[in-house]
Order: sequence, then structure tokens, then C-alpha cells
Amino acid sequence: MAGGPDVAVRPVTGRAPLLGWALAVGFLVFAVVALLNMQSGLHGDPRTSNPDPGPAPYPPFLGVANWPLLVSVMSAVLTVCFFGYLGWRSLRDGHAHWLVPVAIAAWCAGALDPLANWAVFAVFDPRVGHFPLSWPYFDISPLLEPTLSFLGGYASYYVLTGLGLLSLHRRPVAPRIRPGGWLDRHPLAALFITGFIAGLPLNTVMQLMWLKVGFFVYSQAAGPVLHIWGCQLPLSMVIYDSVLFAVVAVLCVRDDSGRLAVVTRLVQRVSGSRATTARLTAAAMAVLLPTVMVPITVLSLLRVAGDPGPAYDEWPYPTVKVYDPYGDLERAGKPGPFYR
Repeated sequence: MAGGPDVAVRPVTGRAPLLGWALAVGFLVFAVVALLNMQSGLHGDPRTSNPDPGPAPYPPFLGVANWPLLVSVMSAVLTVCFFGYLGWRSLRDGHAHWLVPVAIAAWCAGALDPLANWAVFAVFDPRVGHFPLSWPYFDISPLLEPTLSFLGGYASYYVLTGLGLLSLHRRPVAPRIRPGGWLDRHPLAALFITGFIAGLPLNTVMQLMWLKVGFFVYSQAAGPVLHIWGCQLPLSMVIYDSVLFAVVAVLCVRDDSGRLAVVTRLVQRVSGSRATTARLTAAAMAVLLPTVMVPITVLSLLRVAGDPGPAYDEWPYPTVKVYDPYGDLERAGKPGPFYR
């Protein structure tokens, strides 16, 4: 499981590169349109706006009054730096950087966020910059879908975390694996285990930070809920992202020639053809998208068929009605008003 030199995936000629650039331009156009139409607040939406808001139940964390703005700025900087670097390196070298297939696959995984938000009852602070509430697909989210996170914040976070976990495994963990043992004979499985175990506390801390600053809240949760630091964190969310981090770490492994080892092997095994950027991207998506879709499906079934309970003490957004799609919170005695 070598790191390999900083080698890009093999450049190709023909229509494939043109299609790639056309898709990139199309995404940039979409991003510009999304940013120009980005909104903040609910604009008096009668379904979700609380007509009689009271005071905020919690003081600003660390005295910062607008955490959504700060988190959005950090997300924008992370996205621009990460994808800007990949674009700069790809243009400079004349071919796609080796990490591009994983980054695109991670973006596609992040694009499923409205479905994930619906499955886990995730409600964001209305001050978060978001897509217009009337836009199809994005309106699947219980309240709103953050624009900057959707456009690249999630993908950057996933990939950079995966790279960090890969580095963690290579340095302090891999040298301590017993030679000839099962983990030594299955290095990718060993990496996945490291990524998952190390990802659990990392993801827990990040989730708790976002909950503590009020960036979002889970109105309900099916299954165990962790009560830590004055927050209620569904255990399913701790596991969900940790699995995703571990899979991304495995996808980032390169062989001795500098190519992505797992997806290159998958391309060659399925088609027997050379590993072009498009094929590597398709292979990375074939691995990563099911990693996201399976838990979303399970969590959606638990939402519909399970018995989700309240996952907050006091509703943190006084200007927003409480998201209670099935009336469970009202029956549990939580104060309203509610929306579905």
C-alpha cells in the first residue's frame, strides 16, 4: 500500500476530456446561479416561520452571535482552497490531478445531502446561506439546504478527513501491525478499521461542535442518543460519517505508479481497459455512492417505520416552528408551534 509519487492519472485524447471540461463548466454555471440566488432567513414562509418568536433559549456560544456566518466562511475557504488547488494542478500539468476522481465522487455523495437531512430530521439555523426554499430537490430538506456546503464544503471535508486518516494509519498505526498477521495481509481492511475507529471520536467532536454553536439540530432521532456537553447527538450520525471517512481513506490509497489503487483495480477488473480519469471517477462513485445511499435508506426506513423520539432539550431557533412531521414531539409534550 504505497503512497506513490505525485503522479496524475493517465491523460487521454478524444471526446472524454472535452466532456469532462463541459461538465466542469456546467457545474460552474450552476454554482454561479446558486450563489446569486442564495438566501438567508425564511422570508416570512408561513409554513415554517414562527409568527410569535420568543427569546433565544441559549446564549451565543463563546460570545459569537452569528456562528452560521462564520461556519459558512470557513466552508467557502475550504472549498475554494481544495478545489482551487486541484484545478490549478490539473491545468498546470495538463491532465487531471490524481485526487480528482475521489473529489468528484465525494461531491456526488455530498449532493445527496437533502435526502440525508430528511432521513435524520436535520434542521439548520435559518441564517445559514441556503438555496431558495422553493427550488425542487433542495426543498426535500426539512427546513433548508446550505448552499456553500452543497457546492463543495461537504466534499472537501470528506476528502481532507480521509487523507488525514490515511496519513494517521501509515505513520503510527501501520508500523505496529504484526507482520504476517491478518491485518498485514489485508492492508486495505486494516486502513478501513483505522479510519473508522479514529473517525468515531473525530466525527463526534465535529458533530457536537456544530450542535453546540447551533448550526443545526436534530429534531428527532431513531435509536440511541448521546447526551454530551449539553447536546443530544444521535449515535447513528456518529457511525454514519465515520464509515464514510474510512471509505474515502481507502479510495485515496495509491499504488507504486501513483494511481488510485482501489478504483484502478476495479476499472481493470470490470472492463479490462486502461484507467482514464472518467473511468476512475465512475469507479469511485460506484464505491462511494452506495456507502452513502445504504445508510440513508436505512435511516429513512427507521424514520418512517421506527419510533423516533425528541433529540433536543429546547428548540434553538425561536423564529422557526418546530419540525414535527408525525406529531411525535407534540404528543411528547414539546412546546410548539409545529410544522410538517
